[in-house]
Amino acid sequence: MKNVLLSADGQLSVYSVPDTVADNLEDYCIEFCGKWLQTCPDALKYRINGILCYNEDDFVEYLNLWVFPDTPSRLIETLDDVWDISDVPNEYKECEWFNF
Repeated sequence: MKNVLLSADGQLSVYSVPDTVADNLEDYCIEFCGKWLQTCPDALKYRINGILCYNEDDFVEYLNLWVFPDTPSRLIETLDDVWDISDVPNEYKECEWFNF
């Protein structure tokens, strides 16, 4: 498991995810929001009146339910008052980041 930074136009949060997700974070995020949310019948709850409504917690739920159910991802912490990647504490500077 590796740490990544995720956000949805809000504060950044640190999540522990499977190594392959961290190493290919953008690919997994694009698959989630660019394909799965729009086409999968299991994603109907995210389609509200023709608009996709989701955030980083929904991405983690997707990983846990549909992609890596045997290796659950989890929230480590939300970084208080960190709204930009340049303000990330040193311990997380090397983490991959994706903003939904």
